[in-house]
Amino acid sequence: MTPALYRQALAQTDGSPRLMTEREAALERFFAHGLPTPREEDWKYTALDHLERAELHAPEHLTDDLATADYPGAVLQFSNGRLTDALSQTLYANSLAAQADSALVVRYLGQLVSTLPGGSALAEINSALWQDGLLLRLPADCIAALPLFVVHSASEADAMLHVRNLIVLEAGAVALLVEHFRGTADLPYWHNGVTEVVLGEGAQLTHIKLTEDSAMATHTGLTVVQQARDSRYHALTMNLGGRLTRHDTWVNLNEAGAACQLDGLFIADARRHIDQHLHIEHAAAHTTSRQTWRGIAAGRGRGIFDARVVVQSGALKADALQSSRNLLLSPYAEIDVKPQLEIYADDVKCGHGATVGQLDEAQVFYLRSRGIDADAARALLLRGFAEEALGLLEHTGLADWLEPHLAATLPQLDKERTA
Repeated sequence: MTPALYRQALAQTDGSPRLMTEREAALERFFAHGLPTPREEDWKYTALDHLERAELHAPEHLTDDLATADYPGAVLQFSNGRLTDALSQTLYANSLAAQADSALVVRYLGQLVSTLPGGSALAEINSALWQDGLLLRLPADCIAALPLFVVHSASEADAMLHVRNLIVLEAGAVALLVEHFRGTADLPYWHNGVTEVVLGEGAQLTHIKLTEDSAMATHTGLTVVQQARDSRYHALTMNLGGRLTRHDTWVNLNEAGAACQLDGLFIADARRHIDQHLHIEHAAAHTTSRQTWRGIAAGRGRGIFDARVVVQSGALKADALQSSRNLLLSPYAEIDVKPQLEIYADDVKCGHGATVGQLDEAQVFYLRSRGIDADAARALLLRGFAEEALGLLEHTGLADWLEPHLAATLPQLDKERTA
């Protein structure tokens, strides 16, 4: 894309003079850096040069194709980057664009992203071109009665969708948020989302992300979380779609007692490319983090798991554990794993483990000896492997909803083993 196309997309956004000034400044910062390239260490495995060559544009059309029965909770649907329907009323979820000049948005929007070391070019272009997104605010001690499903649908070829979310849970508030990304089959588009999460003292957010983008789509995303004392952030990411997917999660455990758990599953079949980067900062004493990720690559798919935990000098009694286990189902598939611990404090408990291997043929043989055919045996083993990262579902009541999405993906993998 040329600078002229980005400027044209900026001209199609709206907002108050204050917001437009911020948009223009963000676009200039993006121009100063450009899209990240594999020459940068954090992007050594993933190239976005195809976006430079693409003739992308701001979305022009909205659609409304949501079936209410698919989502067991309150629902907000975003079509091609804009809110189109709120199928279940909720007092605390709104359109970010409609509240862009509220005191809450002015206070928090962009503040967490601005703290990232070195900045983020993809966050800058999002700050310049976002058109809408979720604003979720829960007051102190409020417990959301229903899960909130936020559905991001893409149905326009060569559109770039810069969705922006702001989530603020005040002290003691509790919420369950599910984001579902989907797109029209074989449609090329670029979804580039940014989510900022602010958790007050004792607040708890469960955050599930299900990515089922078009097989031709590029999906990039950034989630930045700021946690106060005794807060809890539990995320489950399931990457099951898209041509190229890259997501960065940055969690700041800023006060004592804060804890986060980042779980995930990616399935890179055919020629799909999935890159997941996690960064957790233990900035205070008695903070806890857990990461449990499972990856499966088949065909000529490629998966990347890059996770870093930093224990700062004052974070005594920090407790951190990383676990990444991965399966290769084809001689042409590839998975790169890079767990990292940076510890600058004594009296901490930290560890990590990572493996990349193949299905145990002895286990396949055992199941076959019990009368199960080879394909069914491998499917059972894959399902058991994937479910190791899905423990969160036991506490959300959403296992039945997610089951068909996972089941529709796993059986196809055996066909990819020698593709």
